[in-house]
Amino acid sequence: MRMSWARVARGLAIAAGAVAYPVLAHFSTATSAATTLPSLGVAVSLAPSLAILLWLTWRSPRRLLMLLLCVTVAGLLGLFWGALQRNFSWVYFLQHAGTNLMLATVFGATLLRGRQPLVTRLAETVHRTRLAPEVLRYTRQVTLAWTLFFLATALVSSALFCCASMEAWSVFANFLSFPLILLMFALEYAVRLRKLPDLEKHSIMDGVRAFWNQPATLPDTSSNSH
Repeated sequence: MRMSWARVARGLAIAAGAVAYPVLAHFSTATSAATTLPSLGVAVSLAPSLAILLWLTWRSPRRLLMLLLCVTVAGLLGLFWGALQRNFSWVYFLQHAGTNLMLATVFGATLLRGRQPLVTRLAETVHRTRLAPEVLRYTRQVTLAWTLFFLATALVSSALFCCASMEAWSVFANFLSFPLILLMFALEYAVRLRKLPDLEKHSIMDGVRAFWNQPATLPDTSSNSH
């Protein structure tokens, strides 16, 4: 029961953070707070990167070295705090566009000759078997679709940041990006049901979890790319 309540509390905290962060990000970027509360903008814009750094420090076997890195980062933040206050919108932009560009690169690199498409690998991890040729073709197409999706998101983010108002960019980055990802998942699932109706039903997130939990059990299928 104790574990159950802990799991519920953790889920609620994650959900609250997922709602609060984009609201705070939009407030600090696209309202008068951008000039009246610049420190809030810096803090919120850096929060994801700093949270990842702290998590890596906690999980790292070289904790002393990671703690030294954290102290160095804290010193640099103190040294450049004024510059960050004047330019924190760039931190938001680089995080958003950079993350999507990185994901496009991760998916797209697996489409190169001799590589196994990422979604194909995830599908094999879930189904634990060699995939039929039509499934191989489909998972390659899905990998390409995600590559183009993340690339398009990065390009739209860049265009809005450079050519539109901060409010327009912030609405796209903070309130539309995640729903668009959910829509992409839903569309892919609908297309899969239509094109591969007999395939055992799994979501791409099942593949991500299986790959994360059991990466060493994957068969060597690097020659299966088409």
